[in-house]
Amino acid sequence: MDWYLGPLKKYTEFSGRASRKEFWLFGLWNWVIFFVLSIVIPILGSVYFLGILLPYWAVWVRRLHDTNRSGWWTLFSVIPLIGTIGMTVMMCTKGTDGDNDYGPNPLAVTALDAGPRPQAIVKPSTEPLATTVEQQGSMADELKKLSELKDSGILTEAEFEEQKAKLLESD
Repeated sequence: MDWYLGPLKKYTEFSGRASRKEFWLFGLWNWVIFFVLSIVIPILGSVYFLGILLPYWAVWVRRLHDTNRSGWWTLFSVIPLIGTIGMTVMMCTKGTDGDNDYGPNPLAVTALDAGPRPQAIVKPSTEPLATTVEQQGSMADELKKLSELKDSGILTEAEFEEQKAKLLESD
């Protein structure tokens, strides 16, 4: 259900990136709901279709951004047959690895939700205290990445605070 509600929370957010899974599952949920509503009460299906159009376009544009393409490529879909086939291929194409022109990798953001990080087994040693400073530096780097995701609009304020709390708890 998160794959349906997630894009709805970003109702008109055309910036950022969307993974293949987010795009296709959101589309699948919408078509199932649309067909059920259309069978039960046809006018309700039409109203639902019009209401979901804007968030569907937004996730569509974010999906294009994941492949490092401009959202203007959606206009390509108006070409009969060729546009539909071409757009389907674009939507199935793997997104660019790492950051691209439109933001950080959406799959890297979901990796933060994977759960607590494994703790290293630390043996007593005579190493200087600088080792702990490096560990703090990596936490600072992760906090900086989370902050950048929040500033770019990928994470909401609540998601940022939740991820920050998980990060701080894991150490």
